[in-house]
Amino acid sequence: MEKRVQLMTVIFVGVFIAVVGCIVGTGVYASHERQTLLVYSGAGLKSVMDELCEEFEIETGVDVDIIYGGSGHIFGQLSTTKRGDIFIPGAEYYTRRGIEEGLLYENLTRNVTYHIPLILVREGNPKNITSLEDLARPGIKLALGCVEQCAIGRLSNKLLENHGLYEELKANNLKVTTATVNELLTYVAIGTVDAAIVWEDTVGTLVEQGKVDVIEIEPSKNIIKTIPVSVTRCTKNPELAKEFMDFACGEEGLEIWEENGFKSYAG
Repeated sequence: MEKRVQLMTVIFVGVFIAVVGCIVGTGVYASHERQTLLVYSGAGLKSVMDELCEEFEIETGVDVDIIYGGSGHIFGQLSTTKRGDIFIPGAEYYTRRGIEEGLLYENLTRNVTYHIPLILVREGNPKNITSLEDLARPGIKLALGCVEQCAIGRLSNKLLENHGLYEELKANNLKVTTATVNELLTYVAIGTVDAAIVWEDTVGTLVEQGKVDVIEIEPSKNIIKTIPVSVTRCTKNPELAKEFMDFACGEEGLEIWEENGFKSYAG
């Protein structure tokens, strides 16, 4: 009889452990299911966003999925799919559109860093380019971002139009247009073109490798943009999305931006 009781006890304990294990495995007793955020990011921000998202994952246990692309492209994806949690384009133009079209929360949007254009030239600057005006000289091969697809394209168009250069360059010197700033970097680095207008924060690695040179644009002639971080109106977890925004714009996040060549927004 005693052995039978012991056997029944062992069986009961075993069944109990198995049932509890199944319940925990299905999440009934788990503290919470692993959460996921979907972030849309401009392609030129990839280095900093990879690091930001990795650190956020480590600190919170939240999985962060990132969709990279030209700012116009990721705006189109957000507008079409109505899904995602965070939107970080290469320029605030797309954020303003998102707010106007009801895609983003205005009160959950924060500028985080400046976005500064410069002229990227081939190593050694063999064409002796020193200014925007030099881009219009005969024989200069130029690459620009596509106006409809990326923030640097819209910026370049406006910048050159301000100085009466765009139409002349488009007719004579513009050889390549691209969907992202990353493609502009490649075209200059491999010598397909002599110059391109890109973001200052994208060139660090190529400069360190000695593959390109940079020409700063005179501040009085330049157009300085900002990079905003926004929570989307289609997020299913606004509190978690806000937590990511606060992290990206907070002290730890700003250190990561600055380590990747960005200048913190002081507005």
